[in-house]
This record gives sequence, structure tokens and C-alpha cells, in this order.
Amino acid sequence: MESRIWFLNWELRMLLSVFNRLLIKRMTPAKVKMFNAKWIYHRRIDIDHPAKLNEKILWIEYNTDASLRSRLTDKYEVRQYVAEKGYEECLVPIYGIYNSPAEIDIDSLPEQFVLKATHGCDMNYICKRKEDMDIRDVKRRIKMWMKINTAYVSLEMHYRTIPPRIICEKYIDSGDKHLTDYKIHCCDGRARFILVCSYGNGKRYLDVFSRSWEHLSVVVGAEENPERPEMPEQLEEMCTMAEKLAEGIPFVRIDLYTVEHKVYFGEMTFTPATGVLFHFNDAFLMEEGKYCTIVPLD
Repeated sequence: MESRIWFLNWELRMLLSVFNRLLIKRMTPAKVKMFNAKWIYHRRIDIDHPAKLNEKILWIEYNTDASLRSRLTDKYEVRQYVAEKGYEECLVPIYGIYNSPAEIDIDSLPEQFVLKATHGCDMNYICKRKEDMDIRDVKRRIKMWMKINTAYVSLEMHYRTIPPRIICEKYIDSGDKHLTDYKIHCCDGRARFILVCSYGNGKRYLDVFSRSWEHLSVVVGAEENPERPEMPEQLEEMCTMAEKLAEGIPFVRIDLYTVEHKVYFGEMTFTPATGVLFHFNDAFLMEEGKYCTIVPLD
């Protein structure tokens, strides 16, 4: 049943992709995005006159060169950038990069590993024990991933040129069921706030903190953790790393996590939550929009 629901969900995404492709023939991607935001997320966003953070993120997406965003969104290509910035030791070791599921030799992989698509989000498979793995089902999922172009599912157009590939990473065992994600949102190369994704009681919690770890009650449509996440001992190290990676970039979210006192790099995201940032209230988005500098078109 779980597998059937998973495939139904992805088939719906493919239908949305087809729908958006048809709309783009009649309207600009920015206009279609504004329509999608209102229809799917019930959010009114004005990309033509951006003031809120989400509006500025999307203005950048549709009005500036996307080549750097495409390169750094690619989960394989971004590794070179992270290494160039001096953080190679924070990269999760990899076992291989594949152009199709047929290239993946499961027998040659260790007992635990993680498969990820390099060209999208929500395309992950965590293997904790190979004997529990339904190889046929996993390869069916990967084939579905390879068909998807995220650019047309969510109008994040910098995904359009990212080649669909699969990366196999080492499984980082935290001893917990889920790792806590620290998603550091940076404007103009400065860490502005941190979205913490934590887990417990079968739920995923979202909490927002300032750079100095002041809790901000700005989340909507999601539940905050009743056991408020503690400040990580590596907070300053993580913020410094995020700012180094974000140098010269108007907006980017740097995802990091920690295991046994070591910081690991997750990914760089330029249009989080499809650029709509639907988990934050409008007042917060308006305030944070002040710190993201864009150069309006003439």
C-alpha cells in the first residue's frame, strides 16, 4: 500500500509537470508560478513588485542567469564547490554516480547506503539493511525519478539543465531514527535564520531560530517541536561555513547536520519550498525580504 501511494504521488507530480508545460506556452514561468502559488498553497505572491523574501527569491529565479544555481543545486557537482571553499572534510563519502538504475550494482555496495537523485528533491532511498531491500521496487522508484524534470513540476527553472543522475552516499548513522537538519537561510552572504527540522513521535517538526538561537514563532501550517531543539555546539562553525558557501549569492539555503561533533554538508537550495516559503508567515517574509538585495530591471 505504501509503495502504491508513493507511485500515485509521483504520477500526480508528472501530471502537474505536463499542466505547467502547457501553461508556459501561453504565459511566462513567473506568471504560471504566481498562479500555482495561489492555487496550490493559497499564497498571493507578487513577483513583478517583490518585497517579501519569497517574492525576491522568485524574482531572482526568473530574471537572472541560472547557471550557478543549476551547478550548485546538482547534488554531485556542488561537491567540487564545497571542496573549493575549503570544506571537503564535511562532504559525505560517495560510492558511485550512475546515469541509470541499471548501472547500480547493489551487490558491490555496503550493507548501509543512501541513494539520491542529483536533479531534484524528495528523491532519496535509505538502505539500513540490504536484506530488507526490495531491489525491484527501488529501481522502479529510480526510473520514476529519472523521468521527472523538477523545473516543470514546481517552476524552479534552474533545475531544467541539471542532468538526471543517481549518487550513492555513505549512510551516516546518528544513532537516532532521523538526523536533525539545520537549514541556514543566507541573504547577501549572511546567515539570517535557521530552520530546524527535527523528528519525534512519528512526526516532523519545524522550528525557526535566529543566528543567535532565539526562537522565532513564525511557522505556519506545521507543528513546532514541543521539546524545543537545543542549540548545537557547532552553531558558530555551521553559520561560518554557510556564510562562506553563500558568498556573493543574493539568497541561498545551506543544509547542514551534525553527527558525533562533526558537521556534514547536505545541499544548497535556491528556491526552498518551491520558492514560496509557505511554512513562514507573511510578516516574517516581509521583514526578511529587507535583507535580500536584488537589482530591479529597468
